[in-house]
Amino acid sequence: MKRISLLTGMFAMLLGTAPAFAQARVVERTWLSTDKDVYVAGESVWYSAFCLDAGSLRYSPVSSVAYVELHSADGLAATSKVALAGGRGGGRLLLPQSLPTGNYRLIVYTAQNKDEVDYDYEGLASKTISVFNVFSSERVKDGVEVVDAEEYAGLRHPRLDRGSLELSWDSHNLTLTNPTGEALSLSLSVWHDDGFVSVDNPGIDQFLDDCRQVGSRRFRGETPPDYEGEIIRGRVTGFSETMIAELIGHHAFIASPSDKSDIYASPIREDGSVVFYTANIYGNKECVCEIEGLSPESNCHVELISPFVKAAVPAAAPLLLSDAVADALKARRVRMQIERQFEADTLYDFLPVRGDGLFDEEACIRYVLDDYTRFHTLEEDFIEFIPELRTRKGADGKTRIQVRIREDAIGPGFAEEESLVLLDGVPIFDHAKMMAYDPLLIESINVYPQTCYVGSRIFKGLVNFVTYKRNLPGFTFDGSTRVVDWQGVSWPQASTGSRLSDGDTYPDYRQTIYWHPLLQVAAGQTVIIPIRLPDYKGAFVVKAEGLSASGVPITSCIFFDH
Repeated sequence: MKRISLLTGMFAMLLGTAPAFAQARVVERTWLSTDKDVYVAGESVWYSAFCLDAGSLRYSPVSSVAYVELHSADGLAATSKVALAGGRGGGRLLLPQSLPTGNYRLIVYTAQNKDEVDYDYEGLASKTISVFNVFSSERVKDGVEVVDAEEYAGLRHPRLDRGSLELSWDSHNLTLTNPTGEALSLSLSVWHDDGFVSVDNPGIDQFLDDCRQVGSRRFRGETPPDYEGEIIRGRVTGFSETMIAELIGHHAFIASPSDKSDIYASPIREDGSVVFYTANIYGNKECVCEIEGLSPESNCHVELISPFVKAAVPAAAPLLLSDAVADALKARRVRMQIERQFEADTLYDFLPVRGDGLFDEEACIRYVLDDYTRFHTLEEDFIEFIPELRTRKGADGKTRIQVRIREDAIGPGFAEEESLVLLDGVPIFDHAKMMAYDPLLIESINVYPQTCYVGSRIFKGLVNFVTYKRNLPGFTFDGSTRVVDWQGVSWPQASTGSRLSDGDTYPDYRQTIYWHPLLQVAAGQTVIIPIRLPDYKGAFVVKAEGLSASGVPITSCIFFDH
């Protein structure tokens, strides 16, 4: 069984005192490229993150998560998180349909930045996007300026092809040629140009210039970096001072129901706080928060703390609005509704993420229950065809499920110590309740006959009961367990149109017709990318942004008509 979060745990121990990690900290700065600059409420903002060590201007090896906030003059409007690997990551922020029309600041920061004294959330980490609400006349307070059509047309950026990356368009193919002699890491976007005036945001070249001016910075020494994944903080509530002694030594757990291993443990500290060192929880999940070993009647429970700083940033410049874009807004309204109606999420390409840490599939012994006679109790399943599992009553009279361990020095045998029992990846500490669960709801029983480590908690063997629905159907937790909505890091996704075929009846009205946040182009390589064009005509923009292996900024842009 793989040792979970061992490196993170050791790192956390090293960072246990403020001076230990306040010194020699990497000064990080993060920049976002987005699929476009103008959106309508209800669309997705696709973004690509570049997290650099401002001292060396190379990708930062430290943070594994960056936090993204969308702000208007009225305050925080939406949030997102992006997983970083070697300083790069891709994510998605869904714009609420209720957003008023106006310009919004998109800011990004890491845990390193949260610990930095006087970090400037408005500076390098900020860019401005425009959002139109095509269903409401509501506007951001003092956030819209109306101009006549002639003046509006004069404010449009000139259509200039530029950049050191060679881009060319031929019918339905986009060709990229890298003449730099170095590998490139890019974001690549192709979108429809509606004729809106967009904010002229600084590019990645300006970002690098500004990084050179950062210099040394001071850190508070209070917030460790998200080195292996997001560090989730929480607190135990509902206990009295007389109960704190009982809580010390217990572990709190968080887990999200699925057939994967999103399970993390934290010892409860003297002040009731808990810290979960995760390997990143992907997607928006329901997280089960529970405390091992407490009586079912306990009122204690775990509350998770939001990691977002809700930065105080000044309002963006007003959005410029004109009658000249009335028809374009009507068209965008139709396209956005069609894309949402036809579940365009199913067309996105999921990019690779960090592998499953707890479940060692090579060691797994899997029993698919439909392959056997279906019994009405788990006890019968164990007796009839699962020799790796048994139940015993302890000296305290409690039922315990035990796993037959392969690795004991004296040979395989059932461990007397605690085994970890999961239902759809969620710990079940009351094994009697698990034994009373309806086995007809279970698809498979996966046994891992080795010692496993969840944070600092050690278990002798693991068994995961996986239901058909993967969401603990029919299971009732006690009063100390809480199920909370948790925003995990974005699944890294590309939107390439590759999953559309010519025979599809799907009405293709995508506004962003190609997006890849993590495109790699080797030195001297030529890449030909087929582009699936939408079912409408118009002018389109191709833009690539990124860095070479030595940190040279790359920005290239071309235009074509369809």
